[in-house]
Amino acid sequence: MRAKKHLGQNFLHDDGVINNIVKIIRPKKNERIIEIGPGHGAITQYIQASEADLQLIELDNDLIPLLEQKFASSDNVQIHHMDALQLKLTAGPYKVVGNLPYNISTPLLISMLFQAEQISEMVFMLQKEVVQRICGSPGEKNFGRLSVMLQHRFDCTAHLVIKPEAFNPPPKIDSQIIQLVAKKEFNQVPLPALESLVKQAFQQRRKTIRNNLKKVVSMAQLEIVGIDPKQRPETVTVLQYEELTKLLVKDTD
Repeated sequence: MRAKKHLGQNFLHDDGVINNIVKIIRPKKNERIIEIGPGHGAITQYIQASEADLQLIELDNDLIPLLEQKFASSDNVQIHHMDALQLKLTAGPYKVVGNLPYNISTPLLISMLFQAEQISEMVFMLQKEVVQRICGSPGEKNFGRLSVMLQHRFDCTAHLVIKPEAFNPPPKIDSQIIQLVAKKEFNQVPLPALESLVKQAFQQRRKTIRNNLKKVVSMAQLEIVGIDPKQRPETVTVLQYEELTKLLVKDTD
């Protein structure tokens, strides 16, 4: 079946890469796993064989019959014809995995972040550039809004880089596997407030943190959490963004 460009489809066919991804996912018997965008079921078949409790989220009308046929005799597989961006998790925790269409990867990651209490771990294939941004450290040019938001709730690890020839059709960029493990202990911060602050902070990366946040944060508040007003937003740590958010929420109560 031909890939549909408007759905951002690139089907993985390299057996070596598939096996390496399954090793990172580590599916276990009775483990609740959600796979987003299973495609032709290249990775799905290995997860199914582990006897995990597997739910598939697929948007493409044409792939649903193929998946239904392929897993018709598999009692541990449920198929949902839906948009992953509409996915609402309940009765977790789940391990969420998948080869995400690049055009929805960022909004989907943020959607999963807001449902983090239902998630134990995520293993996704993304654009290499996006993985590098998520795993970036303060002071690096890759460090930005996505880094802060996801590192707030997950321990992020970049794994193998996957070349375009592993896919059909081959994408124009390298892909990479990322593993995001939910933190057992984390700084309790209202996510909407953190998201608003971080978005404002990184609005103009060349400006200082003081200039970017002058409408919402005072010099005194920056100093309380140890931020030099002359710092660039990419040099401020995740903890400092969390603490600044808590301070702002407290001061508005």
